[in-house]
Amino acid sequence: MTSLMDVYASARQLWDARKVFDEMPFKSVAAWNCMLSAYVWCGELDAALRFFGHEVPSRDAVAWTTAIGGCANSGRAVEAVELFMGMRKSRVKDDAATMVALLTACAELGDLELGRWVHARVDREGRQRTVLLDNTLIHMYVKCGAVEDALHMFLTMPKRSTISWTTMISGLAMHGRVQEALDLFHRMQERPDSATLLAVLRACSYAGRIDDGQRYFESMERVYGITQEIQHYGCKVDMLCRWRRLHKALELVEKMPFQLNEGAWGAILSGCRREGNLELAAKVTDRLVELQPERAAGHLVLLSNMYAGIEQWEQARMVRKEWPH
Repeated sequence: MTSLMDVYASARQLWDARKVFDEMPFKSVAAWNCMLSAYVWCGELDAALRFFGHEVPSRDAVAWTTAIGGCANSGRAVEAVELFMGMRKSRVKDDAATMVALLTACAELGDLELGRWVHARVDREGRQRTVLLDNTLIHMYVKCGAVEDALHMFLTMPKRSTISWTTMISGLAMHGRVQEALDLFHRMQERPDSATLLAVLRACSYAGRIDDGQRYFESMERVYGITQEIQHYGCKVDMLCRWRRLHKALELVEKMPFQLNEGAWGAILSGCRREGNLELAAKVTDRLVELQPERAAGHLVLLSNMYAGIEQWEQARMVRKEWPH
Protein backbone atom coordinates (compact mmCIF):
# COMPACT_ATOMS: atom_id res chain seq x y z
CA MET A 1 0.00 0.00 0.00
CA THR A 2 2.87 2.39 0.70
CA SER A 3 4.10 1.85 -2.86
CA LEU A 4 0.68 2.97 -4.15
CA MET A 5 0.91 6.05 -1.93
CA ASP A 6 4.34 6.78 -3.44
CA VAL A 7 2.85 6.56 -6.94
CA TYR A 8 0.10 9.04 -6.05
CA ALA A 9 2.56 11.39 -4.34
CA SER A 10 4.90 11.31 -7.35
CA ALA A 11 1.95 12.31 -9.52
CA ARG A 12 1.09 15.13 -7.07
CA GLN A 13 -2.21 13.38 -6.27
CA LEU A 14 -1.99 14.05 -2.56
CA TRP A 15 -5.59 13.38 -1.61
CA ASP A 16 -5.56 10.02 -3.38
CA ALA A 17 -2.48 9.14 -1.31
CA ARG A 18 -4.30 10.27 1.84
CA LYS A 19 -7.34 8.17 0.91
CA VAL A 20 -5.16 5.06 0.62
CA PHE A 21 -3.54 5.92 3.95
CA ASP A 22 -6.86 6.49 5.73
CA GLU A 23 -8.22 3.15 4.48
CA MET A 24 -5.30 1.15 5.88
CA PRO A 25 -6.56 -1.05 8.75
CA PHE A 26 -3.07 -1.10 10.27
CA LYS A 27 -0.64 1.77 9.75
CA SER A 28 3.03 0.86 10.03
CA VAL A 29 5.80 3.37 10.80
CA ALA A 30 6.68 3.21 7.09
CA ALA A 31 3.11 4.19 6.17
CA TRP A 32 3.15 7.20 8.51
CA ASN A 33 6.50 8.31 7.08
CA CYS A 34 5.28 7.78 3.53
CA MET A 35 2.24 10.00 4.15
CA LEU A 36 4.44 12.68 5.71
CA SER A 37 6.75 12.56 2.67
CA ALA A 38 3.73 12.87 0.38
CA TYR A 39 2.68 16.13 2.04
CA VAL A 40 6.22 17.52 1.71
CA TRP A 41 6.66 16.30 -1.87
CA CYS A 42 3.38 17.90 -2.92
CA GLY A 43 4.38 21.26 -1.45
CA GLU A 44 1.90 21.16 1.45
CA LEU A 45 4.48 21.94 4.12
CA ASP A 46 2.09 23.44 6.68
CA ALA A 47 -0.12 20.36 6.40
CA ALA A 48 3.00 18.18 6.67
CA LEU A 49 4.06 19.90 9.89
CA ARG A 50 0.56 19.58 11.37
CA PHE A 51 0.55 15.90 10.43
CA PHE A 52 4.02 15.47 11.95
CA GLY A 53 3.15 17.35 15.13
CA HIS A 54 -0.37 16.10 15.83
CA GLU A 55 -0.90 12.77 14.06
CA VAL A 56 2.34 10.81 13.67
CA PRO A 57 2.36 8.58 16.78
CA SER A 58 6.02 7.57 16.78
CA ARG A 59 8.56 9.90 15.21
CA ASP A 60 11.70 8.09 14.11
CA ALA A 61 14.77 9.56 12.37
CA VAL A 62 13.07 9.32 8.97
CA ALA A 63 10.06 11.36 10.13
CA TRP A 64 12.21 14.03 11.80
CA THR A 65 14.52 14.27 8.78
CA THR A 66 11.59 14.54 6.38
CA ALA A 67 10.17 17.46 8.37
CA ILE A 68 13.58 19.15 8.72
CA GLY A 69 14.36 18.69 5.03
CA GLY A 70 10.92 19.96 4.01
CA CYS A 71 11.52 23.20 5.91
CA ALA A 72 15.14 23.57 4.78
CA ASN A 73 14.19 23.17 1.12
CA SER A 74 11.23 25.56 1.34
CA GLY A 75 13.03 28.65 2.61
CA ARG A 76 12.01 27.99 6.21
CA ALA A 77 15.49 27.39 7.56
CA VAL A 78 14.83 28.71 11.08
CA GLU A 79 12.06 26.13 11.52
CA ALA A 80 14.39 23.43 10.19
CA VAL A 81 16.98 24.25 12.86
CA GLU A 82 14.27 24.37 15.56
CA LEU A 83 13.05 20.94 14.48
CA PHE A 84 16.58 19.57 14.67
CA MET A 85 16.86 20.89 18.23
CA GLY A 86 13.56 19.14 18.98
CA MET A 87 14.94 15.94 17.49
CA ARG A 88 17.96 16.12 19.81
CA LYS A 89 15.73 16.74 22.85
CA SER A 90 13.68 13.69 21.86
CA ARG A 91 16.89 11.65 21.84
CA VAL A 92 16.23 10.33 18.35
CA LYS A 93 19.53 9.48 16.65
CA ASP A 94 20.09 11.50 13.50
CA ASP A 95 21.78 10.15 10.37
CA ALA A 96 23.58 11.41 7.25
CA ALA A 97 20.30 12.50 5.65
CA THR A 98 19.53 14.61 8.73
CA MET A 99 22.94 16.28 8.44
CA VAL A 100 22.30 17.07 4.77
CA ALA A 101 18.97 18.69 5.66
CA LEU A 102 20.52 20.68 8.52
CA LEU A 103 23.44 21.86 6.36
CA THR A 104 20.94 23.04 3.74
CA ALA A 105 19.32 25.16 6.45
CA CYS A 106 22.75 26.50 7.53
CA ALA A 107 23.43 27.55 3.93
CA GLU A 108 20.07 29.31 3.72
CA LEU A 109 20.73 31.17 6.98
CA GLY A 110 24.41 31.86 6.28
CA ASP A 111 25.10 30.29 9.69
CA LEU A 112 28.76 29.33 9.37
CA GLU A 113 29.14 28.54 13.08
CA LEU A 114 26.39 25.92 13.02
CA GLY A 115 27.65 24.59 9.67
CA ARG A 116 31.13 24.09 11.11
CA TRP A 117 29.61 22.36 14.14
CA VAL A 118 27.78 19.90 11.86
CA HIS A 119 30.97 19.26 9.85
CA ALA A 120 33.02 18.68 13.01
CA ARG A 121 30.36 16.35 14.39
CA VAL A 122 30.30 14.28 11.21
CA ASP A 123 34.10 13.92 11.37
CA ARG A 124 34.18 13.30 15.13
CA GLU A 125 31.63 10.51 14.98
CA GLY A 126 33.35 8.88 12.00
CA ARG A 127 30.19 8.88 9.93
CA GLN A 128 30.25 7.50 6.43
CA ARG A 129 30.93 10.31 3.98
CA THR A 130 28.74 10.31 0.89
CA VAL A 131 29.05 12.45 -2.23
CA LEU A 132 25.72 14.07 -1.32
CA LEU A 133 26.94 15.00 2.17
CA ASP A 134 30.23 16.40 0.85
CA ASN A 135 28.42 18.37 -1.88
CA THR A 136 26.13 19.87 0.75
CA LEU A 137 29.13 20.85 2.87
CA ILE A 138 30.69 22.62 -0.14
CA HIS A 139 27.40 24.41 -0.82
CA MET A 140 27.12 25.47 2.82
CA TYR A 141 30.65 26.88 2.93
CA VAL A 142 30.14 28.75 -0.35
CA LYS A 143 26.85 30.28 0.81
CA CYS A 144 28.42 31.28 4.13
CA GLY A 145 31.32 33.02 2.38
CA ALA A 146 33.98 30.50 3.46
CA VAL A 147 35.20 29.74 -0.04
CA GLU A 148 38.61 28.42 1.13
CA ASP A 149 36.86 25.84 3.31
CA ALA A 150 34.68 24.90 0.35
CA LEU A 151 37.74 24.50 -1.88
CA HIS A 152 39.53 22.37 0.73
CA MET A 153 36.42 20.20 1.02
CA PHE A 154 36.26 19.84 -2.76
CA LEU A 155 39.95 19.00 -3.20
CA THR A 156 39.90 16.35 -0.45
CA MET A 157 36.75 14.58 -1.67
CA PRO A 158 37.53 10.94 -2.54
CA LYS A 159 34.85 10.99 -5.23
CA ARG A 160 33.26 13.94 -7.02
CA SER A 161 30.08 14.26 -9.05
CA THR A 162 29.07 16.82 -11.67
CA ILE A 163 27.26 18.67 -8.86
CA SER A 164 30.54 18.86 -6.89
CA TRP A 165 32.34 20.54 -9.78
CA THR A 166 29.42 22.84 -10.60
CA THR A 167 28.99 23.99 -6.99
CA MET A 168 32.70 24.78 -6.67
CA ILE A 169 32.88 26.58 -10.03
CA SER A 170 29.84 28.65 -9.10
CA GLY A 171 31.22 29.39 -5.62
CA LEU A 172 34.59 30.60 -6.90
CA ALA A 173 32.93 32.85 -9.48
CA MET A 174 30.47 34.23 -6.93
CA HIS A 175 33.39 35.29 -4.73
CA GLY A 176 35.25 37.07 -7.53
CA ARG A 177 37.68 34.25 -8.32
CA VAL A 178 36.58 33.95 -11.92
CA GLN A 179 39.86 32.75 -13.44
CA GLU A 180 40.05 29.95 -10.86
CA ALA A 181 36.45 29.03 -11.67
CA LEU A 182 37.19 28.80 -15.40
CA ASP A 183 40.44 26.90 -14.77
CA LEU A 184 38.49 24.42 -12.65
CA PHE A 185 35.95 24.00 -15.43
CA HIS A 186 38.72 23.08 -17.87
CA ARG A 187 40.08 20.53 -15.37
CA MET A 188 36.64 19.03 -14.83
CA GLN A 189 36.76 15.24 -14.72
CA GLU A 190 33.00 14.70 -15.01
CA ARG A 191 30.85 15.53 -18.00
CA PRO A 192 29.38 19.03 -17.50
CA ASP A 193 25.63 19.51 -17.57
CA SER A 194 23.27 22.42 -18.14
CA ALA A 195 23.85 23.80 -14.62
CA THR A 196 27.64 23.66 -15.06
CA LEU A 197 27.52 25.74 -18.24
CA LEU A 198 25.17 28.20 -16.54
CA ALA A 199 27.74 28.61 -13.74
CA VAL A 200 30.47 29.22 -16.34
CA LEU A 201 28.36 31.82 -18.16
CA ARG A 202 27.67 33.58 -14.87
CA ALA A 203 31.39 33.62 -14.11
CA CYS A 204 32.01 35.37 -17.43
CA SER A 205 29.17 37.79 -16.70
CA TYR A 206 30.56 38.72 -13.27
CA ALA A 207 33.98 39.51 -14.76
CA GLY A 208 32.84 41.18 -17.98
CA ARG A 209 34.49 38.49 -20.09
CA ILE A 210 32.03 38.85 -22.92
CA ASP A 211 34.11 37.13 -25.62
CA ASP A 212 34.70 34.13 -23.35
CA GLY A 213 31.01 34.04 -22.47
CA GLN A 214 30.09 34.09 -26.15
CA ARG A 215 32.51 31.25 -26.85
CA TYR A 216 31.17 29.07 -24.03
CA PHE A 217 27.58 29.82 -25.05
CA GLU A 218 28.24 28.79 -28.66
CA SER A 219 30.14 25.65 -27.60
CA MET A 220 27.30 24.26 -25.50
CA GLU A 221 25.66 22.16 -28.20
CA ARG A 222 28.66 21.75 -30.48
CA VAL A 223 31.18 20.59 -27.87
CA TYR A 224 29.13 19.38 -24.90
CA GLY A 225 25.85 18.33 -26.52
CA ILE A 226 23.88 20.59 -24.16
CA THR A 227 20.88 22.47 -25.52
CA GLN A 228 20.74 26.14 -24.60
CA GLU A 229 17.73 26.80 -22.39
CA ILE A 230 15.95 29.95 -21.29
CA GLN A 231 18.26 30.42 -18.28
CA HIS A 232 21.37 30.33 -20.51
CA TYR A 233 19.89 32.93 -22.84
CA GLY A 234 18.84 34.99 -19.83
CA CYS A 235 22.37 34.86 -18.41
CA LYS A 236 23.82 35.99 -21.74
CA VAL A 237 21.31 38.85 -21.93
CA ASP A 238 22.29 39.87 -18.40
CA MET A 239 25.99 39.76 -19.28
CA LEU A 240 25.53 41.96 -22.34
CA CYS A 241 23.36 44.47 -20.47
CA ARG A 242 25.63 44.53 -17.44
CA TRP A 243 28.62 45.51 -19.60
CA ARG A 244 26.88 48.10 -21.77
CA ARG A 245 26.12 45.98 -24.83
CA LEU A 246 22.41 46.74 -24.85
CA HIS A 247 22.12 46.66 -28.65
CA LYS A 248 23.71 43.19 -28.70
CA ALA A 249 21.31 42.02 -25.99
CA LEU A 250 18.35 43.22 -28.06
CA GLU A 251 19.70 41.43 -31.14
CA LEU A 252 19.90 38.24 -29.07
CA VAL A 253 16.32 38.72 -27.85
CA GLU A 254 15.13 38.91 -31.46
CA LYS A 255 16.76 35.55 -32.25
CA MET A 256 15.80 33.73 -29.05
CA PRO A 257 13.68 30.58 -29.46
CA PHE A 258 11.96 31.46 -26.16
CA GLN A 259 9.80 34.22 -24.81
CA LEU A 260 11.87 36.37 -22.49
CA ASN A 261 11.17 35.85 -18.78
CA GLU A 262 10.98 38.57 -16.14
CA GLY A 263 14.61 38.11 -15.09
CA ALA A 264 15.90 38.87 -18.58
CA TRP A 265 13.51 41.81 -18.98
CA GLY A 266 14.79 43.13 -15.66
CA ALA A 267 18.37 42.88 -16.96
CA ILE A 268 17.39 44.86 -20.06
CA LEU A 269 15.74 47.53 -17.91
CA SER A 270 18.95 47.84 -15.88
CA GLY A 271 20.85 48.10 -19.16
CA CYS A 272 18.54 50.89 -20.29
CA ARG A 273 19.28 52.75 -17.06
CA ARG A 274 23.05 52.40 -17.54
CA GLU A 275 22.88 53.65 -21.14
CA GLY A 276 20.16 56.26 -20.61
CA ASN A 277 17.77 54.69 -23.13
CA LEU A 278 14.48 55.94 -21.66
CA GLU A 279 12.32 55.18 -24.67
CA LEU A 280 13.18 51.49 -24.48
CA ALA A 281 13.03 51.58 -20.66
CA ALA A 282 9.38 52.68 -20.82
CA LYS A 283 8.49 49.77 -23.14
CA VAL A 284 10.37 47.28 -20.98
CA THR A 285 8.67 48.58 -17.83
CA ASP A 286 5.25 48.03 -19.44
CA ARG A 287 6.26 44.45 -20.18
CA LEU A 288 7.54 43.86 -16.64
CA VAL A 289 4.36 45.27 -15.10
CA GLU A 290 2.41 42.87 -17.31
CA LEU A 291 4.58 39.90 -16.26
CA GLN A 292 4.83 40.83 -12.56
CA PRO A 293 1.79 42.91 -11.54
CA GLU A 294 2.59 42.24 -7.88
CA ARG A 295 5.90 44.09 -8.33
CA ALA A 296 4.54 46.88 -10.53
CA ALA A 297 5.34 49.63 -8.01
CA GLY A 298 9.03 48.73 -7.90
CA HIS A 299 9.39 48.74 -11.69
CA LEU A 300 7.53 52.05 -12.01
CA VAL A 301 9.64 53.65 -9.26
CA LEU A 302 12.78 52.72 -11.19
CA LEU A 303 11.42 54.24 -14.41
CA SER A 304 10.27 57.38 -12.60
CA ASN A 305 13.71 57.78 -11.04
CA MET A 306 15.32 57.42 -14.45
CA TYR A 307 13.22 60.32 -15.77
CA ALA A 308 13.95 62.38 -12.66
CA GLY A 309 17.66 61.70 -13.07
CA ILE A 310 17.69 63.67 -16.33
CA GLU A 311 15.21 66.26 -15.02
CA GLN A 312 12.25 65.12 -17.12
CA TRP A 313 9.94 65.99 -14.23
CA GLU A 314 6.67 65.81 -16.14
CA GLN A 315 7.39 62.29 -17.39
CA ALA A 316 8.41 61.25 -13.87
CA ARG A 317 5.13 62.64 -12.52
CA MET A 318 3.11 60.80 -15.18
CA VAL A 319 4.77 57.51 -14.26
CA ARG A 320 4.05 58.09 -10.56
CA LYS A 321 0.36 58.48 -11.37
CA GLU A 322 0.40 54.87 -12.64
CA TRP A 323 1.62 53.50 -9.29
CA PRO A 324 -0.84 50.99 -7.81
CA HIS A 325 -2.51 52.16 -4.60
